[in-house]
Amino acid sequence: MKPVVFPVTEKPYKELVKAKLAARDAKIPKEWTISVDLDQVNLTKVPETCGLLTARELEITGNYDSVGLLAEIAKGTFTSVEVCTAFCKRATIAHQCLNVFTEVFFEKAMERAKWLDEEFQRTGKTVGPLHGLPISLKDSVNVAGEDSIVGIAAYAFQPEKENSVIVDILLKLGAVMYVKTNVPQSMMVPDTDNNVFGITRNPIHKDITASGSSGGLAALIKMRGSLLGIGTDVGGSIRVPAYTHGIYSIKPSSGRIPYHNMKGYLEPGAETAGILCVNAPMAVSYRDLEMLMRVVAEAEPWLYDPSCQYMPWIVPKPVDGPLSIGVIRFDTEVQTLPPIARVLDETVEKLKAAGHDIIELELFKGDEISDNAVDHFKVDGGAFLLSQLAITGEPLTVANQNGGLYPDVKRGISDFYAYCSARAELQRAWLQYWEDTSKKTKTGRPVDALLLPIQSFPPRPEGYMIRSHFSRTWNNLDYPGLIFQAGKIDMSKDDKEMPPPLNNMDERVQTTWKKGVRERLDGFPVALQLVGQRQMEPKLFQTMDVISKTL
Repeated sequence: MKPVVFPVTEKPYKELVKAKLAARDAKIPKEWTISVDLDQVNLTKVPETCGLLTARELEITGNYDSVGLLAEIAKGTFTSVEVCTAFCKRATIAHQCLNVFTEVFFEKAMERAKWLDEEFQRTGKTVGPLHGLPISLKDSVNVAGEDSIVGIAAYAFQPEKENSVIVDILLKLGAVMYVKTNVPQSMMVPDTDNNVFGITRNPIHKDITASGSSGGLAALIKMRGSLLGIGTDVGGSIRVPAYTHGIYSIKPSSGRIPYHNMKGYLEPGAETAGILCVNAPMAVSYRDLEMLMRVVAEAEPWLYDPSCQYMPWIVPKPVDGPLSIGVIRFDTEVQTLPPIARVLDETVEKLKAAGHDIIELELFKGDEISDNAVDHFKVDGGAFLLSQLAITGEPLTVANQNGGLYPDVKRGISDFYAYCSARAELQRAWLQYWEDTSKKTKTGRPVDALLLPIQSFPPRPEGYMIRSHFSRTWNNLDYPGLIFQAGKIDMSKDDKEMPPPLNNMDERVQTTWKKGVRERLDGFPVALQLVGQRQMEPKLFQTMDVISKTL
């Protein structure tokens, strides 16, 4: 059997970049052009002040989460066409501010919306639970007839022949696809920048990274050019951007959301082994995340996608009495900076005051798990990525040169098997560690969930690479991790110096909180991470429901 390859365009990358940008921009209506002062520190209010959106479009895009908007569409308050129009316009505003688009297919979206309206008028019923909801996509999600460049110039002008299975499921449920969003070159660095589309900005502060790899998606959702999007996560790629933009996301366990026929930076087939990348939702509210996960499960994706397991959405019986929450404060390598530690402390105190049982835990074997994840990621040493760049003479981006995983030494199949074996042992050890928490809880049951940061530090400057064991740990263990908003940086409380650094990485982290730098983060949102056991997403949301009522 011949190996599968990605179709490529063999032209100089600068020629491809020029042509691709022109093709993308030609699909954006000229009448939606606005004037933007890109020197502004914060651009989140531009959609309300630029004058492009009507009052009704501002209401549609600004007053609801997905659950709320879907209810209004189902009542006939808004048509699918006017909802689609409103979000295409607002997304275009976000793009002019932040550079978020890779692929634009507004005309297809409008045709879809018109059809949905016709069906609604004909039958008096919605097509499905996502009827008329525009859903944005990370560039790695394939849409038939559109490119999936994933930050590599050689993939330009090679439209995909088939949808990713997740797209087919979303369409079956009544959704509208309208835009794809920017990613880093290789999708394995935490800044959204590539040689084709350039850098995506963070709308909250121009000097703070949009992070990655789902940074374009996060920036679009923060500007409410989308309420709900599909990204991916293999080491924090959906959760970290949600954290840096003050929105919500969940990394599910593998097999929950369809992943078949996605576009990756590894050679075809590589993402079916080892630590599995997962499709994951990002949204303006956590109840949107639950809704998306639930309706996808109800569509029985295991009938369409070989990567999906048979997992109906079964909500467990509510816990009788207070929750038991395990709290993890240290990522085994670097100290947690003041604003993150303070928000975690305040959250814990609120939970205690509400009667919940708090159990102090460690990030058990965190350094081993993180090292094992990196071993998996580096198996091919970047050979495939470099081969695809070489087709057009494209260089590695600065982010990849300074903080990426590649190039590195290519490992053999025996090495890969050894990494997989070590991973299985770490997963087994964590099952026992979680079970043993029953010896510390008041109920005698294991903890219901873990509460911890997603990073030890607040959102960092662009181009300043820092790793975090709090993110990739849960990919390696295949545990679901939910990002929720818990507070804000408050310099009246957080303007504190740090103790001496523990190591070189800790020293690097502390430079993000030095005097003269930390002040610009005043008021920045701070999210925390709630982690559940493997494949137990319904229970994780149930636990989040209880916590949200307390907070």
